[in-house]
Amino acid sequence: MRLDLLLKNLCLVKSRTRANEAVSTGSVKLGGVSVKPSREIREGDIIHISYPTRELVLELLELPPGQVSKKKAGDYYRIIRERRMPG
Repeated sequence: MRLDLLLKNLCLVKSRTRANEAVSTGSVKLGGVSVKPSREIREGDIIHISYPTRELVLELLELPPGQVSKKKAGDYYRIIRERRMPG
């Protein structure tokens, strides 16, 4: 599954377009490294997401079968670190 699609399917971003932009601008990294939005993701990958108000590092536990509800999205990843940004 592509990184941009995964972010959308797990409700980590609102749309695939925003996911694509976030990955392209470096706000989303894979294992701390900038990648392309089309990068294939596997279970066990570590994803770093920088939102305007917080930073999130998570480990992908399982690839979702498709779009999942926000309520069930957390079943597919484990939060390693979450930090609020000052501001």
